[in-house]
Amino acid sequence: MTSVDVQNATVRNVHLDFDLSIGFDDGSVVAFSQLDIGDTRFDEDNQFEGLRALTSLLTTRCTMSELAADGTLTLRFDDGSAVTAAPREEVESWEYTAPDGATVLCLPGGIIETLDAPETSAAPASPTGSPAIGSTVVRISSGEHGGIQFSDGTLLATNVDLESAYLVLRESVVRAGRGIELSSGHVL
Repeated sequence: MTSVDVQNATVRNVHLDFDLSIGFDDGSVVAFSQLDIGDTRFDEDNQFEGLRALTSLLTTRCTMSELAADGTLTLRFDDGSAVTAAPREEVESWEYTAPDGATVLCLPGGIIETLDAPETSAAPASPTGSPAIGSTVVRISSGEHGGIQFSDGTLLATNVDLESAYLVLRESVVRAGRGIELSSGHVL
């Protein structure tokens, strides 16, 4: 597999952990360390703005997925928008994970690598309830099944105000009760 097969798939959710990711209704995911939407570049320096920009793609359908010879990935959507990820020199630029777990990724310099699907694809269930004191927010998701994932595996199904997402991601739980207080002082 050397293609990114998301054409005709609908954006179901977007995530921010250490990369920005787009999740599709077929179960595939494309993660980006750096991407361009129009004239704006999003990377580790402005990833919260990138999450807000990707949120506008929720429920759009991917009309084109193109992988260029140099490793540049372009996704076009039915609302007219496009996401482009060019190769980076020092880190992976993007990673596509198919519904079966097979992976295509753009290594530094535009080298494309493929990995076969794992033998089993059963994921462990995510615990619900309150996260453990000291656990850290590792992912913020918007869209279908949006929420906050903690390092202890707890998933809190909630909508995150993207204006305050920087007060949530990578923050630790200091108190849990009526709300969940994070080390930033933000209460969920």
